[in-house]
Amino acid sequence: MTTSSARRAEARSRRWRADRAGGAAAAAVALLAACLGWVPVAAATSASPTATADCTRSLQSLIDAAPAGSTLRVPPCVYRESVTVDKPLTIDGTGAIIDGRDGAGAAARDTWLEIAASNVTISGFTMRYADNKPQSGALRVVPGVSKVVIRDCDLGFAAGANVAIGTADDATLEGCAIHDAGQLGVTVGGDGGDHGHGNRVIGNRIYGNNTAGFDPEWEAGGLKATGQQGLVIRDNEVYDNAGPGLWCDIYCRDIVVDHNLIHDNTYAGIHFEVSTGADISANTIWHNGWGKTQAWWGAGILISSSGRADVHDNVVAWNAAGISVVSQDRQDWRHDATGNVVHDNTIAGDADRFLLAWVQDWDGELFLPASDNRGQGDRYWAPTAEPAQPRFAWDGPKTTLADFEQTPGEAGGRYLSTAEMEAALAAAGVPPGHEPQGSPVVSPDQVQRLIARYGLLAVGAGLVALLFLIAAIALWRRRGRSTRPGASASPPS
Repeated sequence: MTTSSARRAEARSRRWRADRAGGAAAAAVALLAACLGWVPVAAATSASPTATADCTRSLQSLIDAAPAGSTLRVPPCVYRESVTVDKPLTIDGTGAIIDGRDGAGAAARDTWLEIAASNVTISGFTMRYADNKPQSGALRVVPGVSKVVIRDCDLGFAAGANVAIGTADDATLEGCAIHDAGQLGVTVGGDGGDHGHGNRVIGNRIYGNNTAGFDPEWEAGGLKATGQQGLVIRDNEVYDNAGPGLWCDIYCRDIVVDHNLIHDNTYAGIHFEVSTGADISANTIWHNGWGKTQAWWGAGILISSSGRADVHDNVVAWNAAGISVVSQDRQDWRHDATGNVVHDNTIAGDADRFLLAWVQDWDGELFLPASDNRGQGDRYWAPTAEPAQPRFAWDGPKTTLADFEQTPGEAGGRYLSTAEMEAALAAAGVPPGHEPQGSPVVSPDQVQRLIARYGLLAVGAGLVALLFLIAAIALWRRRGRSTRPGASASPPS
């Protein structure tokens, strides 16, 4: 990991640890503080124009009046409209809000902003609430435009996806907070042909998406890409999404996924499916996949019916599975599962979970020598000694590393000591401690988003109900103890 990337990872890790400190106790304190008015609500829920801003003109009229190629600095107002940019412009929206709700507070517009020209830069906006359909973005780029930049925006609460850039070329989504979408944070859906080349997703926070409960087996979660060539996904933090964290599915070609922090997503952290050509490296991936715990599916990194994936130098810890390479008889999207290499990764997991698994459920090519699938130099940690439940797989389960190394699935691998494992995870920015899986801890960030979405009254009512329930249980247990046979009706003298 480069020095700058390491610094970013450490800064994000510190923020994550601060958010998670105290677990449920911190969440309760945050709820109480919110109810008492101590937690500031996001500006988009209560923002008003600044005293000096001229908010008499619509945003569309400002865009229409700006000369092509110029820079437009938008007054910091709340704009309740859908707008289109159809000429080259740089638009600085720092302090401005595009709100898709009507006067009654209901989402009434299916777009915030549509980019219909090349060489457009959008920065600084907050965009909230849209009634868009699944697989569409409330902030969207029309097919075929190029050199679009979306930077330093806060995008949240769209019904479908918050942002869609997939049919553009050489588009960049950078430095944004992308959260609380009904289906997906980001859709990067190309057409697999003329459009969807050279797009970049860099340095964003993508979190809390799929609030409407879409099926992650279909399309939901943090980011999903299709039909992309040369896509780069780098330096993002992707977390708390109901579904995969990062998912490239259907004819992605020659993509790069590196230096991301990916944690606490309910499905695989990184999922590369029916595609060809990926460099997946230097990512730090933990606590993913516990919404799909069957065997190898809830992996930190999942390569599914794909070829030429180079998976290396990642730190993968405490996921429902470590790294999985799976081949299936996919008649819908045919791909060769050949040329996959898994090497020099650090993988830590539970006693009864796979660390590295190469598996197929048909008479395919995964295990043929000519397919050139192989592993090398990976480092492992598990809490129990061998032999144990299968923790490796190559054409069947393996209970020991020595047996696994008799296959092409691993060469030169070794176990880490506990001290080595802890040092490696700490250096990569994985928070200390191995939390039991099952009931996720509610972080103050999540409480803040609940407040923004549902308001203080609903959250306060929930807290009161919770306190009432705790008191009722305590009273019931106390009465139960006092009425047991032999219990004294009054304290002894």
